[in-house]
Amino acid sequence: MAHDRSTRRRRGSRAHLISRATRRRGAAAAALWAALAPSSAARADGGAARLGVPVEVPPGAWLDPAEPAPHAALAGAWNMAAPPLSVLLPSQSSGEPREKRLRFAIGIHGSVDGGSAPTLSPAIALFADAWYRTGEVFSPSLRVWFSHARSTTSPIGIARARFQLTKGRLDVCPVDLPLFASAGITPCATYELGVLHAEAEYDPDAGSALTEHTRPWSTPGLLARFHIEPADWLRIEVQGGAMFPTVRDTYYYTPWTATYQIPAVGGFFGAGAGVSFP
Repeated sequence: MAHDRSTRRRRGSRAHLISRATRRRGAAAAALWAALAPSSAARADGGAARLGVPVEVPPGAWLDPAEPAPHAALAGAWNMAAPPLSVLLPSQSSGEPREKRLRFAIGIHGSVDGGSAPTLSPAIALFADAWYRTGEVFSPSLRVWFSHARSTTSPIGIARARFQLTKGRLDVCPVDLPLFASAGITPCATYELGVLHAEAEYDPDAGSALTEHTRPWSTPGLLARFHIEPADWLRIEVQGGAMFPTVRDTYYYTPWTATYQIPAVGGFFGAGAGVSFP
């Protein structure tokens, strides 16, 4: 009987030791699983799992035999579906892309022209524009202009002269370089055709009268136009370019004495606004 009791004590002590070791292993497995497994709140917001969040494990906690084995739980954690890429990466676009459509615009520009007269000539221009907007680099446009420039009176020898340039212009613009959602830079090739009218009024002391000449004006050119659309219907622009006159007349007061010649390269700069539709 004493032997039986001693045996039971030894077995009870062993059982007690095994039970305590099991509890320790169960607590370690539960802590590992709690650290790796996503919380219920993480599952609720679109499946974006948060790994490595520390979880408190109460003292004496042990793994319930009814729960799945630690290796099975870990296998389930590694086999979870990955969160969508859009959850992890921020959006890279600066604005919603605009739909492809054909647009028209009419507007007005004020500019300063150089080259058709000895001094800079203020000009006013009206334009009509057709533009196939794609939201990409290839966004062709076609624009027709009508403008009138009038120079200030400038001295030529003993005379005073004034130049007036009336012209039409065609801009062909195959691309549009977008800067952000509502702005861009449009490079264009252009061609002007018109008439240049010159008036010279001589000094009355010289006994001379008013003399007028009208000559053709023809020039190709290149330009760049910066545009921004603060509203879908409003377009604001700034542009500048260079012209290369093909008709280069020489104006003089006395024969064979040149006083002003149309230069090989001229230029212009201006700004304006237009109304776009539809």
